[in-house]
Amino acid sequence: MMKTQPIDNLYYIKSEKTENQSHSGPLKVCIIDDDKSYRAYLKIILEENKHLWLHNEYGSGSAFMRDINNPFKPDVCLVDVVLKDMSGLDCAREIKKLKPDVHIVIMTAYPDEKSFVEARKIGADYIEKGPRIEALLNGIIETKNNSNQERIISLQGKNQLKFEHLELAYEFDRAKQRIAELSTTQLRVVQLKRLGKSIKEIATTLDIDPGTVRTHYARAIKKLKLPDLLGYLFEE
Repeated sequence: MMKTQPIDNLYYIKSEKTENQSHSGPLKVCIIDDDKSYRAYLKIILEENKHLWLHNEYGSGSAFMRDINNPFKPDVCLVDVVLKDMSGLDCAREIKKLKPDVHIVIMTAYPDEKSFVEARKIGADYIEKGPRIEALLNGIIETKNNSNQERIISLQGKNQLKFEHLELAYEFDRAKQRIAELSTTQLRVVQLKRLGKSIKEIATTLDIDPGTVRTHYARAIKKLKLPDLLGYLFEE
């Protein structure tokens, strides 16, 4: 098992249907972050997504708490884990006490196990700041087929998510980046292998010797450095 380390540009999302909730328009999103430039970055992303609408932005937790009883409440709150006047986790707890239906996403520049666990206890999602947050925001609404109901993307699921699982996703992310290191033939061999083709079938398709196919496949797997799934499945 690899040692816990910072995770670059990583997010985790699983879809979860919200109970007794439907929307006739875009989801209303609030940003709570004392970094003005990062708020501006998030606002650009929100403006580009027709399913999301910026309800308001706040530079502190206390500023948001003063508005929390406003009848026009947000559906989603993006909360920085470190605010200038309070902990983002404490802010999230207060939001959940007063408005339990509000979906909370804790954002952090430096993910760590302690804040991850606390976010999970609150019922909030946990995401590292960076380019991948755009993927979360672009996927935060999912329209069901043949229905006007919508779902908020969430980490909450039946299985307990552990911090170590973030490391697993990090390993997969790095492996995906290493695809660019494969030669054209190595990439083709891996793609055909993924489709269930045998070594002999791949050799015929690419018109090369089966031994050469094995060599290309072995070198490709070595370059990708795929994570050990069994190590996570049978962790103590």
